[in-house]
Amino acid sequence: MIISIPKETTPSETRIAASPETVKRYINMGAKVQIESGAGDSSGFSDELYHEAGADIITHANIYRQANIILKIQAPLSEEISKLQKKQTIIADFTNTHSYTDFATKNLTCFALEKIPRISRAQSMDILSSQNNLAGYKAVIKAAEYSVKSFPLLMTSAGTLAAAKVFVLGVGVAGLQAIATAKRLGAKVYASDIRPETQEQVQSLGARFIESHNILSQLKETDILITAAQTLTPKAPRLISEETLKQIKPNCVIIDLAAAKGGNVEGSKEGQIIKQKGLTLIGASRLATELPYAASNLFSQNILNFMTLAFNSQTHQFNFDFNDEIIKSTCIIKNGHLNSEDIND
Repeated sequence: MIISIPKETTPSETRIAASPETVKRYINMGAKVQIESGAGDSSGFSDELYHEAGADIITHANIYRQANIILKIQAPLSEEISKLQKKQTIIADFTNTHSYTDFATKNLTCFALEKIPRISRAQSMDILSSQNNLAGYKAVIKAAEYSVKSFPLLMTSAGTLAAAKVFVLGVGVAGLQAIATAKRLGAKVYASDIRPETQEQVQSLGARFIESHNILSQLKETDILITAAQTLTPKAPRLISEETLKQIKPNCVIIDLAAAKGGNVEGSKEGQIIKQKGLTLIGASRLATELPYAASNLFSQNILNFMTLAFNSQTHQFNFDFNDEIIKSTCIIKNGHLNSEDIND
């Protein structure tokens, strides 16, 4: 069994799908691991580290030729698909893939990790949770960089500076981590979500839960706003309209974690920093890529846990049980046949 990890070709992708530690684990399972030279450079993992872990370092021209299983962060792009061999297995995030036809034509088997079901035994494989956790943390750090205010209450001989007021809209994984990080930095933290059951989670982190009818009045006092409302639909829910933006406190920094899906905030653009009417609006859906070492470690562990589910310790082979709920949910193509629920062409 040969597992190959190519260098990511998606623009701005800094992560890699296998860390030196998970490479060791695959080799201990009896697999041979191939890493494309330079694939881990942007994540802080050198070719030498992979070589020490037992992997073979090979060129881009050869990375796809002998592989049985290919591990990636982002699903292969069209130029990569042409290099894939028939009957190979691809494990990656297919969120940004608009067509599966080319994969099916190659008689491939593809697992889309973004489709990991939200069940207890799949939590360790959930790439969305692991990467959103980092995004929530990084959102607060980025907001602090752009804010004109300091986070904690500061008492100096020159006077007292009030703590910044941070408001988090959307209390999922990213939102909860943003709350926790802002609290650690000394800010006064507020949060809101349409799900009433999140109130207890917010309060357990030391933040104040804001009811929906009080959101606007809270926005008028907010120094930093982080919107983190995500859904499984292609378009993110709109939380802040253009009219509402006009009422937000001047100098407020807004981080929109859903910008790539149209944004929770009207006017936000993915990867852009927009300054308007005293506000700083930052579209940032890919913040995990700004922490590539941590993100790669977590992502690669997610994949390892998924692979372990299919590992047969008796035969030292990876045999995917398509009756298993996790395997069935993530398999979008099996031996060239599209899952009828996932046909998006």
